[in-house]
Amino acid sequence: MTKRGSNDRKAKARKVAREQGVRMTVAHSRLLEAKNRDTARPADTDGKRMQPEDPHELRIHRFLVEGTVEVLDGYAASHTLGYDSTGRLRAGCRCGWVNPHKGPRFPDSPSPYGVEAPEQKHWRWYHLTAWSQHAADAEGEPPSAQVVQDPDISINDLTRQVIFDLRLLLDHAQDDADTVASVYGATETLLRAERVRIARERTPFLEPSGREAVEAPGVDLHGLPDNLAVGLRVLLRRTHSGRTGGHWELRAIELAAGELRRLVLLTAHRTSAST
Repeated sequence: MTKRGSNDRKAKARKVAREQGVRMTVAHSRLLEAKNRDTARPADTDGKRMQPEDPHELRIHRFLVEGTVEVLDGYAASHTLGYDSTGRLRAGCRCGWVNPHKGPRFPDSPSPYGVEAPEQKHWRWYHLTAWSQHAADAEGEPPSAQVVQDPDISINDLTRQVIFDLRLLLDHAQDDADTVASVYGATETLLRAERVRIARERTPFLEPSGREAVEAPGVDLHGLPDNLAVGLRVLLRRTHSGRTGGHWELRAIELAAGELRRLVLLTAHRTSAST
């Protein structure tokens, strides 16, 4: 689920569940079936039969071995994005937009016990994130730097937005791998230091010298992309003010930054190995 439309879909599912007397999972499946009933037909894949009330919808372009491109909409696009293992996908939109960035290469990491590695999950999320940003821009939604500064935004939504902005940096995973990896590394270091500082402050039996040792994270926010710096600044201000516990939100973003950094390094390694 992206930042777009999640609350509306939950509200619709609750209404269906209440009116039809079914469970939420059944209500969600019926909504999904109704949404995709007319979008999975081959005649719809040319982008000329979009509904006026829903002009932007995810489209997946799958590059086949023989050099042709398969265009997938609706359920077929969602299924391919979630289960394709070839790594030859590119996000698009039914309005005709196609992601101009290559994004990261498919990591092809081993899946222990059948569980997909985090690097592969972030690779899949990247395509959805890129399309979501395109749709948000096309529909005139406020930019990320404005969204995160809304005083009514919840700490969970703020955390998700920062991770959203981190994933968008994968646009340049192949173009400028060193810079992108360094941004992820700086973010990971900053949040780890801040998380340790919070833990020290909230542990009264530790010596004062131990608290002072982690006061300065050593990472300059001004060296990060503007939208990411704004989001992190708001997050750190809220955790410092005591409006939230902060530990788990910082930990979630720290883990995401580390996983994304490894994905970029895998991309850089594959690129250098193929040349």
